[in-house]
Amino acid sequence: MVMSGLGCAIAVAVAKQIVSKLFVGGEYAAAEVTLQWRYREQVLEMGEKMKDIEAVLGDADERSRRGGEAGRVFQRWLMKFKRVAYDVEDVLDELDADELISNTQSKASLWFSRNNQLLQRMTMPHKMKKVMKKIDQIKKEGSRDLKLVPHEARGEGSRSNETLAANWTAHGMETGMVGRGIEKEKIISLLLTSEEANQDISIIPVVGLGGIGKTTLAESVLADKRVSVFDISIWVNVSMQFDLHKIGSVILKRMMDNLDNCDLQFHLKKELATRRYLIVLDNLWEEDGNNLERLKEMLQHGRKGSRVIVTTRNLCVVQQLRTGFLANQRKISPVPASDIINLGVLEPAECWELMKQRAFGPDDDHSSLEEIGQQIAAKCGGLPLVANALGQVMSELRTVAAWEHIRDTKVDLGLREGHQKETLERLMMSYYHMKLEFRMCFTYLATFPKGFVMYDNHLIQQWNALGYINSRHDGQRCINYLLGMSFLQIPGSASASPSPLHCKSPPELVMHDLVHDLASEIVADEFIDLDATKSTSWNRPNYYRHAQLTNFNNDPAVFKYVPDKLRSLHFRDLGGLQLPKKAFAQSKYIRVLDLSGHSSKGQSAPSSMTLPSSVNQLKLLRYLDATGLPITSLPKYFHALQNMETLIMSNSLLETLPDSICCLSKLCYLDLSGSSSLSKLPASLGELSQLFFLNLSGCSILQELPDSICELTCLHHLNMSDCCALQKLPDKFGGLHKLSFLNLSSCSKLTKLPDNISFPCLEHLNLSSCHELENLPIDFAYIQKLESVNLSGCYKVSMLPGSFCQLNHLKYLDVSDCHNLEKLPEYFGHLIELEYLNLTSCPKLRQLPESLCKLSKLRRLYLSYCLRLRELPSSFGDLQLQILHMNGLLYMYDCPDSIGDMTSLTQFVIDIATSRLRKKIPAIVKRLNLVGTVRHHVHEIESRGCNSIVDLWGLTCSELILEGLQNVTHPEDADRVKLRDKSDIRVLKLLWESEGGKSVLDRLVPPRTLENFSLVGFMSKDFPNWLFHISSYLPFLSELALDGLEACDCLPPFGAVPNLRMLSLKNIPNIRKIGKEFYGEGGPCMKLRVLQLELMENLVEWWTTESSKENKEFLIPNLHLLLVVDCPKLKFLPYPPRSMHWGLSNSETVWPERGFGMLSSSIHPFEMVLKNCSFCQDKWDSLQHFPTLENFYVYSISGLRTLPEVMRCFTSLTRLWLLSLNDLEILPEWLGQFTSLEKLFIGDCPSLTSLPESIQSLPALKLLDIAQCPSLIARCQGEDAHKISHIPEVQFGH
Repeated sequence: MVMSGLGCAIAVAVAKQIVSKLFVGGEYAAAEVTLQWRYREQVLEMGEKMKDIEAVLGDADERSRRGGEAGRVFQRWLMKFKRVAYDVEDVLDELDADELISNTQSKASLWFSRNNQLLQRMTMPHKMKKVMKKIDQIKKEGSRDLKLVPHEARGEGSRSNETLAANWTAHGMETGMVGRGIEKEKIISLLLTSEEANQDISIIPVVGLGGIGKTTLAESVLADKRVSVFDISIWVNVSMQFDLHKIGSVILKRMMDNLDNCDLQFHLKKELATRRYLIVLDNLWEEDGNNLERLKEMLQHGRKGSRVIVTTRNLCVVQQLRTGFLANQRKISPVPASDIINLGVLEPAECWELMKQRAFGPDDDHSSLEEIGQQIAAKCGGLPLVANALGQVMSELRTVAAWEHIRDTKVDLGLREGHQKETLERLMMSYYHMKLEFRMCFTYLATFPKGFVMYDNHLIQQWNALGYINSRHDGQRCINYLLGMSFLQIPGSASASPSPLHCKSPPELVMHDLVHDLASEIVADEFIDLDATKSTSWNRPNYYRHAQLTNFNNDPAVFKYVPDKLRSLHFRDLGGLQLPKKAFAQSKYIRVLDLSGHSSKGQSAPSSMTLPSSVNQLKLLRYLDATGLPITSLPKYFHALQNMETLIMSNSLLETLPDSICCLSKLCYLDLSGSSSLSKLPASLGELSQLFFLNLSGCSILQELPDSICELTCLHHLNMSDCCALQKLPDKFGGLHKLSFLNLSSCSKLTKLPDNISFPCLEHLNLSSCHELENLPIDFAYIQKLESVNLSGCYKVSMLPGSFCQLNHLKYLDVSDCHNLEKLPEYFGHLIELEYLNLTSCPKLRQLPESLCKLSKLRRLYLSYCLRLRELPSSFGDLQLQILHMNGLLYMYDCPDSIGDMTSLTQFVIDIATSRLRKKIPAIVKRLNLVGTVRHHVHEIESRGCNSIVDLWGLTCSELILEGLQNVTHPEDADRVKLRDKSDIRVLKLLWESEGGKSVLDRLVPPRTLENFSLVGFMSKDFPNWLFHISSYLPFLSELALDGLEACDCLPPFGAVPNLRMLSLKNIPNIRKIGKEFYGEGGPCMKLRVLQLELMENLVEWWTTESSKENKEFLIPNLHLLLVVDCPKLKFLPYPPRSMHWGLSNSETVWPERGFGMLSSSIHPFEMVLKNCSFCQDKWDSLQHFPTLENFYVYSISGLRTLPEVMRCFTSLTRLWLLSLNDLEILPEWLGQFTSLEKLFIGDCPSLTSLPESIQSLPALKLLDIAQCPSLIARCQGEDAHKISHIPEVQFGH
């Protein structure tokens, strides 16, 4: 059988859509308006006739594929039927819309509008009669002239109704790549090969036919862990329309958040100059040498070793890239011809392997279909795209008869001979056998330009607005189905894995160009591309239903030429220009209006604009997207758009929403994100009874929500992230019973959640960075479907309620940086589905519950910087962890040996630990058989004329210690190590023992994935350039230590490193001042938890705010440990950072003389250690700023005869150590005021002879330990024994 022509191919799907609405029970037949206006009989009659026509469509469809003139007769009939079906839908939608409007507007306003009901009642019967006549005519022509007969539909096989994309996982779309292993390894080798001395940036071309797998191969390379050595990876869909500005914008957007009115070339040069990049230019068609030279000029600014992968169908593109000034100068040019990746077609057996991945599950028996499947595979032409598409449809039709039908289908599209003709005809087989319900959804994708990134939510809403689907669930099924066919793809730019909060579907989607060509061929008679510069030459037949308008230059005349039966209109390159008032006066059938297209030419947008008043006339409008337009208010009669379902006004200038918007009874999707001027929502918001999606993220001045929001009984998705002025939620907020997604992250002023929380459907809850939130809901029993909870940065949350352990579906829990979290619930082990637990930087957490060890599905556990965590549960080794982080546990001296029995463990991080604990680690690591530490002392190899460092090029390890780097006499030897490419290295220590350093360090750029870096004995005054851009080079760095840098007098901006948690500076004598330049442009060091300063004898000042003004925020706001040793001149200005733990030795000037000012902080000092300090009385008075201290150590302080009076402010003191105080003679009677004191240690205080009487008034005291105080011990064992008789435990040491 032969198929010819495509325009009629969608007719069957159109018929199914219309008939389902017309027939009894459909939305038209059941509508109140058909009863009220007495059209029910006509509608039912229309339905019967359309049903009769639908019955013969199968026959017409099959006969249309016979080719020749006979086939074209049936094609024309199908075309005419399709247009009649659309007209039927338009008339009935219009009838429904008129009734909706009449119910919401006053009679007076209706009388003077084009929605006058008397006029409608006069004209509608004529429209009904006219469309009925068309139906009769098409039916008569089919039965009488064409002799069409009912045709039995083919079954859709035996697979279940679920149409999930088989290869979509939480880690992205697995390519299922077959037959390209050699090519992939070759590309990775070219990427990682150390750059040639005479060439800066290499271009790696991947050349092959359309559909051959070039994009899939590039995606596979980008997803490979080995390429993480690049500072940044960027994917650009270039496509046929070459636009240099667009390419530059995509690249820059990956490096900068805000591109508004920025100088593209300047910022590209600035951002690329500090990075070793990997850029993929996918589908490059451009052959013009001048344009390609401009492209290379734009990309030339990357660091040496940057790489560009280009996928193209045309070898001429590669040849042109090899020409020009920059290529001849070896600045940026393609690799040698022998290294070009030329992709050939796959063998039939490889195509069959791809098809089997799609068609069958791992345990399916496919022996009966094997032979037919191999025969179909032979028809794929060796193209993976075709094999994937056919494999997906075959998975839905798993019968011998169905597969034989696919095998025997022949397609003739009537195209010119060539590869594209053959490929499209092969793809058309997949379309022909596609699920009928998804065909219109697929062909609609032709309305988007090639390479366009589509958002899944927006796409589903547009499908719904056009009537192609009945629910969001259907839309998600369709997306997954098309992903399975490879008719939709995940863009390469989405290389980062989705977070566990968003792992159900990909948010961004693109189409392969060939698939776009197929969709465009199918809807060639329905879709038109309107170039506004050529409006007078537009072909304007009324059968066009979809259009995109480009190059609009503010000429109102172009709208006279827009086809009047359009259902969707997309503006591209609008550029913020004001549309004329009557822009849509002739477009009354529009259902989808997309105004979000913005200029790619860099024009500046006007300060404000309005929607044209003619929008109010679009009574069938269901979807409006005005993203990014500077709209300050909505038109007066906007509420007349009663069919509106989706309204997207993100990044607008709206200040308020009119109350009348709540009259839009069908509105179900409202996006106001980024509306930073929006201060108020309508009080009657709850009247939007169908609303299921509400996005208010980034509405930064919105202070409250209307109480009526609690009446949105259909609300599923609510995003209020970054509503930083929001202070409270309505009392009945917890009654949103259908809510499944709630994001309140960075609502930094929110202090509490409503008491009665009942979210029985809630699956994802994000409360991260709600800094002021103190209490969680007491009863989690009503939120039992939760799968992911993010509480990171909830500084004031002190406990998880016991009911939290009833969340037996919870998989992901992040409570990192919860500064006040003291314990986990006893029954934490009841969270049986938990896979991910992050407790990083919970400094008050003392222990883990024993029940945690029962979490059999827990795979990732992060405990780093839990400073007070002293031990792990005894059965800790029972866990089946894959990743365990235990860095910076400064009070843990031991750990269970059973950790060494965790055979599942692939990553064990414990670089910073107590000396006792570190002694155990090597044995544990050895038992785990993990890649360990390599220590190498660099030396000269005289026989080879080089240094031993060159032998490290093939090294694999997790920790590398390079000693004796002063012995690298030939700096180029350091290049040969290829340190930048060693992504397995997490910990790197570089040590010098004498002069030299900069030229070597310049070449020892660490891998981008490095987490811990130590620089010891570096003797140069100046640092290499990469250290001054360390935040770009080492974005994942969490620990940084500098020691013995004797020549250094200025530090790079280490404070800008985004993930830095520990900073240690030791013995850098020439550093005198650390100012705001230390913080770079990154703002506060939000994650810095440990700051250690030692032997910084000339460091005089360290600025902790941008200026001395009281209203400035701390630049080190969340410090947990401040340790300052032998820094006798140091002052923090204007105030020291608040820290939970203080350790001062011979550094008394660090104390806050004026406290901490008015700067707010969630950090409260908990522990202080004073050693070898000399304080006058005024200095002791500074202790008044530490009233929250619980532990206080006083060690080797001279001149202290009694405890300073100011200590009386320590009302929470639980432990007191008095050690080596030679001058201490007496303890004050007010010591008895420490009613919380539990432990008192006194050691080596020879002048102290007695305890105060008030020690008997310490009700909480459980332990008294006295050592090396002979007079005091004698007194306590003799005449003062009665003073301590009430203490449960007393210890004396000699």
